[in-house]
Amino acid sequence: MLTRDTDWRQGDLLTQEAAAKLTALNGAVGEKHRVVVITHDCDLPHGGETSVEVIVAEVMERVNPQFTRAKNPRTLHLSYEMLGGSPIVVEIRHAARHVVPKEEFEKCAVRDGNASLPVDSKRALKQWLAARYGRPAFPNAFEDRLRKSIGRRNTVERQIGKILEPEAKHLVGLFFDLGEWSSAEAPTGEPYSLSISVVYDATEGGPQARESAEQVARELRELFECAYGKPDIATEIALDACEAVADTSITLADLRRADQWRLEYISLGGDDHGDFLPVGEMLA
Repeated sequence: MLTRDTDWRQGDLLTQEAAAKLTALNGAVGEKHRVVVITHDCDLPHGGETSVEVIVAEVMERVNPQFTRAKNPRTLHLSYEMLGGSPIVVEIRHAARHVVPKEEFEKCAVRDGNASLPVDSKRALKQWLAARYGRPAFPNAFEDRLRKSIGRRNTVERQIGKILEPEAKHLVGLFFDLGEWSSAEAPTGEPYSLSISVVYDATEGGPQARESAEQVARELRELFECAYGKPDIATEIALDACEAVADTSITLADLRRADQWRLEYISLGGDDHGDFLPVGEMLA
């Protein structure tokens, strides 16, 4: 029974045998799948909740850094530690969410006691789930200007992705501060004043992460100047600042002014992960 003393937690894996018995999953579980519980810890035993949400995850050969730390709002890679065995990596996607009646879950579900999700990974899972509904929306005029063509079959937006991709494992996120234009549609000829913070993992990445972020910042400054001109003459987007920032030094005040940006067109690509880094919504 799912009572207050239940062992079930958000992020837990079902055993493959038990998952295969859940009729609510419509036979979606195969040999290369695992089922992840995504209902919040507090909701699992709550008497007012009549169902348990799960995601049918695909087992992957290795972690793709582009899909860690909740960088992509539609796809997340998680690495589970396995007792007495090698870690397993799973890919979860919102499209594979299922709702299991609590009665059936209580009857059939069995927790995989050999699998454990590290604290940092569970935090990323929570942030990824929240990002689906809480991610920011930038003004349409601003996003249209980011899609400015800069050559054959290329845009500023896509070029940002190309710049970010090689450094994905060191970056926490890309934060845009539009100042007074953060929620306004700028008229033609009025530029958006933009400041970018390239946030990197200072604790695990160290000097290499800082160098990667500084390289990204340099390339972004060159890109924006090439596409829009210097800030004093720009009429579309004026890049006032673009700096590498350690995640240990970014403040709550900084986060209240800026929004984390992602490549929307990547997320709309369905099963195609694309060639570029889809930057996420939340710090992980």
